[in-house]
Amino acid sequence: MQLLSFNFLIYTYAGIWRPVEWTSTCAKLLYNIFTSVILFLEYFLGLTQFLDILFVIETVDEFVANSLMFASIVIVCSKATIIILRRESIINLVQTLLTAPCKPRNRDEVIIQTKFDNFIRSWSLRYFLLAMSSLTSVTIGSVMNVMHGILPYRVWLPYDLNVPTVFWSISIQQIITLIFATIINVGTETLVFGLFLQTCAQLEIFENRMYKLVTGNTTTESSLASPNKKKKTISEHIQHHLSIYKYAKTVNVIFNQVLFVQFFGSILILCTNVFYMSAHINESQTATLLMYTICMFVQIYIYSWSGNEVILKSTNIGDSIYHLDWTSLSVNEKKELWMIMMRSTIPIKFTSSFLITLSLQTYSNILKTSYSAFNLLQQS
Repeated sequence: MQLLSFNFLIYTYAGIWRPVEWTSTCAKLLYNIFTSVILFLEYFLGLTQFLDILFVIETVDEFVANSLMFASIVIVCSKATIIILRRESIINLVQTLLTAPCKPRNRDEVIIQTKFDNFIRSWSLRYFLLAMSSLTSVTIGSVMNVMHGILPYRVWLPYDLNVPTVFWSISIQQIITLIFATIINVGTETLVFGLFLQTCAQLEIFENRMYKLVTGNTTTESSLASPNKKKKTISEHIQHHLSIYKYAKTVNVIFNQVLFVQFFGSILILCTNVFYMSAHINESQTATLLMYTICMFVQIYIYSWSGNEVILKSTNIGDSIYHLDWTSLSVNEKKELWMIMMRSTIPIKFTSSFLITLSLQTYSNILKTSYSAFNLLQQS
């Protein structure tokens, strides 16, 4: 798979995506063991934090502080599990973009595809660097806590943490788990971001093909072409348009649960995180939480902005066709263009379950909801 290679490389380093091109049975077995270890670490941290919330925590501040990390780990576990279970579906989805009618046919279409690929890679790298900077600050704070004899994250364990070997083992395990959790998060955000924008790339390629169809209709070569050949050409474009909608629907089906868990969890985390920072503004941990909150806002924005771009691009197809010189076409060809324009009146929307449509309007609503919930928590 050549598309989104950087995004899948992040997943490979995270331990949840074995490269498709690997053929060695030994390499596959070793990577599967690596994947199992990563999943165990993530689930183990989530379970021990849940037990701490259930059996140990007594104050509201303790509950808020521990539930932030617990909710984040639950989201990461959900993402990793879904990606592993739906590996074949994701591979088939990418292969759809590499085969007709989605595959670029000429130099102009290759330029369009390359433009979007470079854009996706550029912003994926920037988001990766932002997440790594946040991870670095959190890791430094965790190491400082360990040096003072405090676990990076509160957990409940059935053995004595005062034993140095046990304490250092659990501390290292928690830091390693957080590192891989961050990489899994970055991989998921950038992959979904890339798949969303590949929809925009296909829509732009489709516009290019329609432009060439209409402008080429007035040439001598086109006028001499048989009606059957013209009909076949337009039918291929209609099929391409429908395949774009099918591709977008498949993306939504594969990542539906990921989006739901992400948005539901993010709202809870943002509300409690901002509330906790406002109550502990003088503590040294506030800087780390602030960095974490910024990353969370960017995380949601990536989903919302890319989803909004797809909505705008898909609804713009009708306008693009209307501004072409369609008067030179035959009556039947005009009817087929009209069908495409009618289909484009229904925009392509990515949704988080049936509750949230990914758009900038939704992002604005999330910010308003988070602020309202923060005010409610502050008054209680």
